[in-house]
Amino acid sequence: MGILDFLWRKNLGIEESKFNSSQFQHEVCALALAELEGNGLNPDTAIYELEKLGLSNEQINSVLEKVNLFLEKEKKSNNIHELKQQETDFEKALDSGAISEIKIIPNPDHVKENTDSDQVDKYIGFGAYQMDRGDFDNALELFDKAIELDEKATLAYANKGTLYTRKNDNEKALYFYNKALEIEPDNLQILENKMDLLFEMMTESNESEFIETVKNILKKDETNPNALIFIIQFYLKNNEMEKALIDLKKLFSMYHREHVVIDLLLTTFHKLSKERALSEFVNFKKDFDEQAKYQLDYCRGLYLKGLGDFDEAINQFEEINKIHEFSWNYYQIAIMKNRQDKIQECFKYLKTTFELEPGLKNDAKQYPELQNLWLNQEFIELTN
Repeated sequence: MGILDFLWRKNLGIEESKFNSSQFQHEVCALALAELEGNGLNPDTAIYELEKLGLSNEQINSVLEKVNLFLEKEKKSNNIHELKQQETDFEKALDSGAISEIKIIPNPDHVKENTDSDQVDKYIGFGAYQMDRGDFDNALELFDKAIELDEKATLAYANKGTLYTRKNDNEKALYFYNKALEIEPDNLQILENKMDLLFEMMTESNESEFIETVKNILKKDETNPNALIFIIQFYLKNNEMEKALIDLKKLFSMYHREHVVIDLLLTTFHKLSKERALSEFVNFKKDFDEQAKYQLDYCRGLYLKGLGDFDEAINQFEEINKIHEFSWNYYQIAIMKNRQDKIQECFKYLKTTFELEPGLKNDAKQYPELQNLWLNQEFIELTN
């Protein structure tokens, strides 16, 4: 690019599509304010400085309009301290929404024949900014302008999909996500957005599309937690236990601390015979790290507790306490001792539980399986 090319292009606008970001607005308005105040409100120097930053004429006019709006409401002063305070007040006004009318009007001179991809990206960026501000009408106008300039502007369609989800118009949202995926069928973020939307819309008629979307995500990212959770639930619904176990093992190995994953593991194992379930606990552990193995052993105790095999479950929790003491191991034992009507032993384990994690006192006062103890004086003292 030659010097003349640079001079010719300088008024097309800043290179990045962040003109209306909060941070950029703060900086550029503060700069314009300082130049106006320092030059007797003569805009020439401010315009010159803004041009040096690469702003287009439209962008410069937008900045000057907002700064003049601010100046009309404030007393003018050449005192440096007051000038700095004015800059701070201006930033606060932007943050608080006092200066909130920020409309971005598409340039009618921007047509498909003479506009490059950078300008398309700017319209998409401006639209995303306006969407986040809640100005959906202006955002749609900007996304549509981007599509007018480039009918394959994937992110313009995808952002329209997101905008319509925020407007609770799910059918339109799905339409535009699908339009985006026609152009980029492997775009993982758009696939995830579509998956979440279809889950929210779930009916018998769209279940197949939902599952197909989930499978497409797993082709691109086999460890995607939400997709794994959804596909496992689908396999369980259709009694495809072997497929469910394969993906469950993968999910648990990475996300074993998450309650939803623990619940899904227990739900799955309770669909198996006890013999098969205990065998799978052993099978799962083979490829796990130490933390996942410990958590799996804890889940084995929960599984046995769920079967009502309290003595086996208590033994399981006592065994993993030998590896590492954990408040919830003692807590689960206490609950089962109560279920066995061994109240004093229950109190013994509750005491140890609360010594390790005092916060569980509040949980115990609300836990249904301890309800019979809530009026017991010793329990009241333990949980005080």
